[in-house]
Amino acid sequence: MSLDTPGGTLGDPPAEPIVPELLRGITADLRTDTLDAPEALKRVWSGLCLARLLGLRLALTDRKWRQRQVNAESVEHQLARDLGTTATFADTALTLPSDPTPRPLAEDEVEDAVRALVEFSAEARTRMLTTAPQASEWHDERVLRHDSLVIGGLAAAWLGNRGSYRVDSPQGPQGPQGPQGPQGPQGP
Repeated sequence: MSLDTPGGTLGDPPAEPIVPELLRGITADLRTDTLDAPEALKRVWSGLCLARLLGLRLALTDRKWRQRQVNAESVEHQLARDLGTTATFADTALTLPSDPTPRPLAEDEVEDAVRALVEFSAEARTRMLTTAPQASEWHDERVLRHDSLVIGGLAAAWLGNRGSYRVDSPQGPQGPQGPQGPQGPQGP
């Protein structure tokens, strides 16, 4: 996955595991003062793809991070959908990447990964806000402005400040007695 090729469009799993330093590279690129709207959107997309893959690795470390990844996932899907409506990606089908065999992060990488995810979210938000007024295409400007708020939800999810509507029980999403209704398990 390179900066000029949106990573999630290829569908191939990464050759090497995603590490926090890769996401930091995209974060540093977002700080470049010379990005126009299409380039900013492409960098945000590339960063979002890396953040997703890093988050999938983080989710394997323990249950707390798995729940936060579920919360982050809703933000990732919203961003992918919205970025797909821009003029920049009009001819590109944006699909979030997945890694069929992600490896858990080492214990000493966990905090570094969370910092990288939060830093990316903050820098992407800043870049989106500063680039929006210069966008020549209305659809790009609209997404840059609106989704600057949405991408802030990515940091909130990884920091544990964003809830989810999905509830997982210890036995899985359906629990020990099958699907649950709004009042809890439906029993005899």
